[in-house]
Amino acid sequence: MSDSRPRVAVTVGDPAGIGPEILLKALARPEIQEFCVPVVFGNARVLEEAMPVTGLSPDIRPIRDVGQAEGKPESVDLVDLGDLPEGSYSKGHSSAETGNFTGRCLETAIGLAKSGEVDSVIMGPTCKKAMNAGGYRFAGFRESVNHMAGEENTILITLGRVYNLARVTTHVPLRKVPELCNRANVLHCIRLLHQGFRNLGYETPRIGVSGLNPHAGEEGLLGSEEIEEIIPAMEEARAEGIDARGPYPGDTIFFKMRDGEVDVILSMFHDHGNACIKLVEFGTLVNYLAGLPIRVFTVMHGTAFDIAGTGKADATNLEYALYQAAGRRHP
Repeated sequence: MSDSRPRVAVTVGDPAGIGPEILLKALARPEIQEFCVPVVFGNARVLEEAMPVTGLSPDIRPIRDVGQAEGKPESVDLVDLGDLPEGSYSKGHSSAETGNFTGRCLETAIGLAKSGEVDSVIMGPTCKKAMNAGGYRFAGFRESVNHMAGEENTILITLGRVYNLARVTTHVPLRKVPELCNRANVLHCIRLLHQGFRNLGYETPRIGVSGLNPHAGEEGLLGSEEIEEIIPAMEEARAEGIDARGPYPGDTIFFKMRDGEVDVILSMFHDHGNACIKLVEFGTLVNYLAGLPIRVFTVMHGTAFDIAGTGKADATNLEYALYQAAGRRHP
């Protein structure tokens, strides 16, 4: 195998969830090691506990330096961050200890990405409540990674097999959305999307911009935000050489992606974009945080405490994340 394979740091996520199980399942697929060297950040006992329910028993190879990782099938190169206290957690029940452990794994992996020792980072499924209890007091993935990477100007992009999506606004009340979809915010998001997709290998990303109002405002009859804010932002972006297209009506813009006319959709608010992409691609979606000097991804599902420890968890989402983190498209 070539040493030119990218090194991808993968954290186990919350040990009480399905993270360890899906990690073992994903790395059991021999094609993964053909195109990347996965470096796991976690704990040997946590992985060993997941082996019986998955029916897998890879060789756990503790390493101190990520350069020692070999990326061989049927083995797991592990940066062991120490054991969790006896009795500090059980499957399906997170705790402050598991939250702290989750945060330390992510922080260590991001530090190595910043120093250039790994090429990408994938965060396994985490529990926000546990991480906050464990001292990592952030609202979610984006806020945690921003803090650890020392960057604030980022945008979360959801990558799928066919559909890619970003949002101008995310977790805000719907009544606040129109005032936040102003010229400055829309332009800022378009710029971040352009650079983020260039970092993913798109030479000239085609950004499809959604309208805010029905029919993209119907030339002002159904709302003025498109005329006053969104279109001026797009015109400024185009003047900078960015391929921003639209604004398209929110109920038909996804056809533009389906038909290959755009590379990513910029939705104005959370539930508009998410409802569409989750309906057609749930299970294969990956979150990518653009705007960072490093490449950081995460699976788009939670810890699934209700099935943790049963072996039922599907690893497809993590497999797809490994492809994306290595600069490949999932077959």
